[in-house]
Amino acid sequence: MSKLALGWDVHRKFSKVSVQQMSEDGQISVVERARLEHCDREGMRRWLERVPEETPVALEAAFGWPWIADLLEKVGLEPHLGHPPAVKVLAQHEAKGDRCDSDRLGKFQLRGILPESYLAPPEVRQRRERVRYRMALVRLQTGVKNRIQAILHRLGILHSFSDLFGKAGRAFLAGLDLPEASRMVLEGYLRLLNQIQEEIQQVEQWMRRNLPCDEAVQWLMTLPGVGLILAHVIRAEIGEIDRFPSYRHLASYSGVAPLSDDSADHHGRRHCSPACNHTLRWALIEAATGALATRDLKAWRLKQLYRRLTGGGRYNKNQAKVALARELNKLVYVVWSKGEPYTETPPPRPGVKKPCADLSPARAATATENQAAGPTPDHDKTAETPLAPEPRDHGKTTQPRPQPKSRSRGKTAQTTSQPKSRKHDKTKITSPPEPQNNGKTTETTLRPDQSRHPMVRQRPEAVGQTLS
Repeated sequence: MSKLALGWDVHRKFSKVSVQQMSEDGQISVVERARLEHCDREGMRRWLERVPEETPVALEAAFGWPWIADLLEKVGLEPHLGHPPAVKVLAQHEAKGDRCDSDRLGKFQLRGILPESYLAPPEVRQRRERVRYRMALVRLQTGVKNRIQAILHRLGILHSFSDLFGKAGRAFLAGLDLPEASRMVLEGYLRLLNQIQEEIQQVEQWMRRNLPCDEAVQWLMTLPGVGLILAHVIRAEIGEIDRFPSYRHLASYSGVAPLSDDSADHHGRRHCSPACNHTLRWALIEAATGALATRDLKAWRLKQLYRRLTGGGRYNKNQAKVALARELNKLVYVVWSKGEPYTETPPPRPGVKKPCADLSPARAATATENQAAGPTPDHDKTAETPLAPEPRDHGKTTQPRPQPKSRSRGKTAQTTSQPKSRKHDKTKITSPPEPQNNGKTTETTLRPDQSRHPMVRQRPEAVGQTLS
């Protein structure tokens, strides 16, 4: 039985469509080609209704694909999105043209080698539209604020306000003696800034009232540095967590996975790939920044990692934030895939004995009684030890030898000499002297404070120091 597939080359005003058929022996032939004008939606619908239902349609995830995918689903066809960079690699030695592109996409679909992208459903796309609109407004707000600061810098006006656009800062700007043109531009920027801030407030109020706060959003809000807005952003950009086999795949999609740049003896610096979901990476870095600023105890692990990677905040601050974003990426995958809120205490590992609270009631009561009764004489560490038998003098009088003075207070000196204990040992333990190496070299171990994180390299503190 032959198979049918459509190759769809999307353009701004029209699309090139190629209907192809694969015979039983694997030969692919073109059945029909057409040019569909985007302004004639009814004509596109009538032409697509001629194609049998459930026929796969291969199109690239280029600009303007969502409405075409919705139209294909309405007429009963199955759209498949191709990843543009991967498709370009597969077709790098073939001819380039509208007809060739549509034919090539249909062949890839029939042969089963089409590199597909995630086709987000309409509800996910609408949620992304709302949260990305807020992000665009915040960027516009930042740009307007920077332009106002530039006006003051050009005029040599300095200020000490931490927030120039607060109540005191607005009064300062209103009382400045500026030239006519600068005053007109400044007032125009302030009016534009007020409108943008009002729009941002309306969008945030709409998101709090109307966006569904499902279980995934509630689980994400338990993470350090993640609030309601960032939880909705992460929820919308990921869409479905089941499409990622592990947290490493999610880290690659979000752009926080380190990529190496090594060749022979050249060891390049690790970096993050630009081929990622930039909105999701922005959300994770914002959450990492918020986790560092919060005083919540849930973020103490992330703060400890940040201090270790930056040497107490002295260097590699931006790289350390990306490393924290990767750790948050792992937490997002765990809490969402397992369906559990984030807890600071990790669950017990397999093979670890459970506490008494997890035992049966009878065994737990027995354990509680034993603890209340105290330790048994057999296991009592403070029990008195039997005295050693007195030596026999066989009628001879002996004078007691003077005991050497002990440096420790309240303890008798030991007659046998013991090697000095190491400084990091809390208790003095007698151990045999260490054997000599007889000229052999020993392995050097890493310093306890040396960083092993894949995102940050450790700075050498001394000249000639090498990193492993």
